[in-house]
Amino acid sequence: MIYIDRIPNIRTYDYDEVWWIVRSPDSLPQEEKLVQSLAPSRELFLKYREAFHAGQFGQEFFQNIYVPQFIAELSKNKDAKEDMAYLRREGSRSKIVLGCYCEEEALCHRSIIAGVLLGMGAEIDTSAEYRKYYEMLRHYI
Repeated sequence: MIYIDRIPNIRTYDYDEVWWIVRSPDSLPQEEKLVQSLAPSRELFLKYREAFHAGQFGQEFFQNIYVPQFIAELSKNKDAKEDMAYLRREGSRSKIVLGCYCEEEALCHRSIIAGVLLGMGAEIDTSAEYRKYYEMLRHYI
């Protein structure tokens, strides 16, 4: 099962694998993995942060501007496709968590990745509220 969570909610020892999206730590515990293939490009991430700090970041910006650009980046990234195929396959037999620093679940990079994984048939553990939102992302896949 693939779980979606954010710091500080996550207790990494509860999972078989811990994957971080959009995280640049000095070091990671050996059992954790920074997955840069599933992170946005530096340019796209700067757009995300600029909009957030300018008070222009919300559902409309995220869904209509950010998500399509991020999905386009992912679709061109061979490593991202391989990592998502791995998550889909291994998520059926292991407990894997995708962690991120984003505050809002529905406006987060992990929401986009979860939407893509759901579209691929992966098992995602999330609330009905967010599952409904993830389903909206299927048309980008």
